[in-house]
Amino acid sequence: MFQKILAPIDGSKPAHDAFVNALQMAKIHGSDVEILHVMTFTEDAPHVPRNPGDDTPDSWIDDYMSRVRRKDEKMLSDAVEEAKAAGLSGKVTSRLLIGKPGDAIIAEASEGGFNLIVIGDRGLGGLKELLLGSVSHQVVNESTIPVLVVK
Repeated sequence: MFQKILAPIDGSKPAHDAFVNALQMAKIHGSDVEILHVMTFTEDAPHVPRNPGDDTPDSWIDDYMSRVRRKDEKMLSDAVEEAKAAGLSGKVTSRLLIGKPGDAIIAEASEGGFNLIVIGDRGLGGLKELLLGSVSHQVVNESTIPVLVVK
């Protein structure tokens, strides 16, 4: 039934709980799983001191982006290892994108031919909505494929 499952993660407990559920479903259905993380740079961006006349502190930006990328690649690598340890019969892949998480998840699901998105009800985002996190809310409302929201 679910040949390809998209499992977005962001390092939060709800995302990991959803990821574990995605692995369980993949094991039952023999599904392929893609673990997706979308890099964003708004939540923990450092204060960048500016020199007079310097409009773009390239070294600060490059260093910051490099640190975030290494952290996110490690998170994905750990998730791939966890998925492989779960004994899935399907293929496990990972993907790192840059952008707005909701938009990127929806685009990846559509372009990748996925049958199911398994997502946590809340992530690491700074703003909280009443019932669902803003990313999961967007994915539920805009996805054209089934979405399983894990609490």
